[in-house]
Amino acid sequence: MADLITHACTALLWKAASGGDRVAVLVAGVCVPDLVSRVPAMSLTWLRWSVPAIPEWLVYLWGPLHMPTGMIACAWLLSFVFPEAGRRAVFANLLGGAFLHLAVDLLQHHFGVGYLLLFPFSQWDFEFGVIGSEDTVRIVPFLVPFTAAVCWWRWGRRRPRPGPVAG
Repeated sequence: MADLITHACTALLWKAASGGDRVAVLVAGVCVPDLVSRVPAMSLTWLRWSVPAIPEWLVYLWGPLHMPTGMIACAWLLSFVFPEAGRRAVFANLLGGAFLHLAVDLLQHHFGVGYLLLFPFSQWDFEFGVIGSEDTVRIVPFLVPFTAAVCWWRWGRRRPRPGPVAG
């Protein structure tokens, strides 16, 4: 959960800095890779403890959705949920969010395989290894108030203030 919060904060900070629109779409795009790959894999792993008949390969089937080719496919498919007039902008924001997600994930180091950036064309894995994969739990208590302050400064101040009520 802390990882999703971290990703959402990075998307909000990106939009606050860039001044772009479709903030919610970018935030969705930054969360999609974990929601479509990690959540099903974790759920199936938990289910396998109770229902051993679930094949192990089904747990790992979702992994490619957390890689660049899967992210592109997910962003493209999800963009069709939106009206055609804004579909290109939605696709760009979903894909931008997914790649922002990947950029943040590449900062982590894992005990196993890193990120297969060229899958399915290569099994080469990569990560920068700056922070541990569980360090987001320690980062969130500082990142959330910082993000809230930046967002308030960026968007909260520009809302029109109600004027005096005529009586």
